Amino acid sequence: MESPVARSVGWIAAALAWVAWSAAIGGQTTVELSRVHSIYVGSFGQKQGADTLRQDLVDVLKHTSRLTVVTSPSQADARVEGTGEVWVKGYYTLNPRQRMVSSEVKRVYAGYLSIELKDQRNETLWSYLATPPSQGSEDVPRTMAAQAVKKLLAALEAPPPQAAQPGAR
Repeated sequence: MESPVARSVGWIAAALAWVAWSAAIGGQTTVELSRVHSIYVGSFGQKQGADTLRQDLVDVLKHTSRLTVVTSPSQADARVEGTGEVWVKGYYTLNPRQRMVSSEVKRVYAGYLSIELKDQRNETLWSYLATPPSQGSEDVPRTMAAQAVKKLLAALEAPPPQAAQPGAR
């Protein structure tokens, strides 16, 4: 079984490679983001907690007035795809003599949620990597989903970049 440290190093390396690749192909297109009003949420993979992450993202999106979640990719202006995973990072308790996992011991969770917003031509419009706070509670999937939706909504509402004026410094 793979250790949490090795798993963390693996997804960090993958995320850095993906960021370098997306920067090399031109970055994100803010102009097209303003046209997104309906969204389809695809699969987040088969890893532990991926289904929960997807469902939490859908639930958070349904509570926004800016986007409509649709049930088919053909009905959507754009779709969200990604990968995610949640795992137990460790345990803590206030009792230093506590050696067994019991109701007094709290689990500390870790994980990640990497999502891409893609248009109908399968081009990436926007991407984000959400990670939980260092003291991840049991509601880590919901926290990361809310974090990702907040960043997505900010990207959708951001004004398009201004073209540089000739002669301006």
